[in-house]
Amino acid sequence: MNKKAKESKRLFLISGLIVTIISIYINIDDVIKGHFPNAIMLLALGMNHLLMAYLSPHLFQRDERSKMILGKSMFANYFVLFGTIAILFLVSGFSHFNWDAQQVLIILTSFLLLSIPTTMVIYSKIL
Repeated sequence: MNKKAKESKRLFLISGLIVTIISIYINIDDVIKGHFPNAIMLLALGMNHLLMAYLSPHLFQRDERSKMILGKSMFANYFVLFGTIAILFLVSGFSHFNWDAQQVLIILTSFLLLSIPTTMVIYSKIL
């Protein structure tokens, strides 16, 4: 692992831990009260950083394997995006949930923040 990958891994790990802890502190009150946690995107961002800390040795090498991981994960996330939109459309339209547009966008963005590095982790294990 080169110096840039180690430095990035350390930075992602520290920032991911800090953001995750802060977001749990912010969101716990809304979850306990049964309200929609509007700061859930912050939790997704912290978890994104933790996943990127794992991925940094695989992606900062800039070889064929890292390009393949990025390409395949972006292709898979294209379908994940449309699947998520379809599920959110069905859930918000045909259930008892009364979400406004901002909450649907928060859920969609949070899901994408997690799905992109998660598929990269899966492809880094497979390839």
